[in-house]
Amino acid sequence: MGFMPDSSFLAVLGRAPWAPGLAAATDQHAAAVRDIIEASGLPVTRDTLQGYLDGFLEALEETGWHLGSRLDWHAQRMLAVQRLMNGC
Repeated sequence: MGFMPDSSFLAVLGRAPWAPGLAAATDQHAAAVRDIIEASGLPVTRDTLQGYLDGFLEALEETGWHLGSRLDWHAQRMLAVQRLMNGC
């Protein structure tokens, strides 16, 4: 398995406040991730979502990104993938 965030990172995402705007943004990210995976000819499964997340996290690690006190675009994307994985 590729790069995985530590448990404290996942805990922060799990406690994300669900303001209406965040819920809508997360839904849009989830739809985009589903579209990306399906456009590659793969089904949306836990394995394909994990593969997407691994690549996404590796790219973020290369740029030096880290989770701050706000849920930016990157954190919202990861939260969306996590929600999709929970639904599989």
